[in-house]
Amino acid sequence: MDRKDFDRLLSQGKIPSVLLFEGEEEHMKQSALDALQKKLLPEGLQELNRTLLDAPETDQIIAAAETLPFMADRRLVVVRNHPALIGRAEADDRLAEYLPSVPPSAVLLFFCTQKPDGRKKLYTVIKKLNGVVVFSPLRDRELTTFVTSAFRDLGKECDERTADFLIFTSGSDTGLLLTEIAKVAAHAGESPVIHPDSVRAVATPSTECTVFQMVDAVVSGQSSRAFLLMRNQLLAGADRMYMLSMLLRQFRLLQHIKIMQYEKRSSAEIRSALGVPPFAVDQYVRQAAGWSNGQIKNAVNICFDTEYGIKSGRLNQEGALEAVMLKLLNLRPTRK
Repeated sequence: MDRKDFDRLLSQGKIPSVLLFEGEEEHMKQSALDALQKKLLPEGLQELNRTLLDAPETDQIIAAAETLPFMADRRLVVVRNHPALIGRAEADDRLAEYLPSVPPSAVLLFFCTQKPDGRKKLYTVIKKLNGVVVFSPLRDRELTTFVTSAFRDLGKECDERTADFLIFTSGSDTGLLLTEIAKVAAHAGESPVIHPDSVRAVATPSTECTVFQMVDAVVSGQSSRAFLLMRNQLLAGADRMYMLSMLLRQFRLLQHIKIMQYEKRSSAEIRSALGVPPFAVDQYVRQAAGWSNGQIKNAVNICFDTEYGIKSGRLNQEGALEAVMLKLLNLRPTRK
């Protein structure tokens, strides 16, 4: 099930006795845990009815789940990052056999901050009990609504276009977005309305946004700016291989735009196919216009060949990103 299914069950009071939280959206995952605790645990009695376990033995899990709640209907047992879900270990037969008989007086939650292995026996058992909840990143309008609502909670109004601009700038991770929203709201001061200028002034660009700006600099032949953006990302701790993969993704997006334009696809079809924030579509189309089909194809090949060379051991990762940037600048794209 996804988080919406879980929210519905929570509101109906139909919470399964065994749950597993997984997925990339850590903020949403933690928010769901907070909501679960609020639903199950009477105020003032939380500590008496909640057990937090980190990589416990099976006996500890069973003992905690079998302990009756105190002045509450159910006890919450949270097991974080069980090795039988994220490590090489396998769950013992006792734990796998016990899960279907967890008493209705308990909710046993396996909370994973790392991606669990769906092939593991423990995962398979929980899935059969319909207890797996996947917290995937928010997309499109849902993400825009999250941003506008978060600003509203801070007493600020933000239109959808400005919200999309913030998403394009800082990424789609809701936890990081909340930090950026607080910064932007503070920068806006007494103004009740959030404007793009506040986003530009204080929002921290994601690696994806910076790579977009790097490609923009390459298109316009601004080599100093392109290398400055790259250096700042590396100094901030960005991974070279990740930046290279984002460059490859960027040029593939531009290649897809060119192909769809050649096929006379409508703007709506292009927006749907790209899978990027709505605000960014016009930016990508504008960027693609600065390259010929052949130049974009060469750029894709440069990034792909370098990535493959590093992964195969033929090239050294150190300096490879800089070499790619030089090759891209030497393509000398012409403006149209």
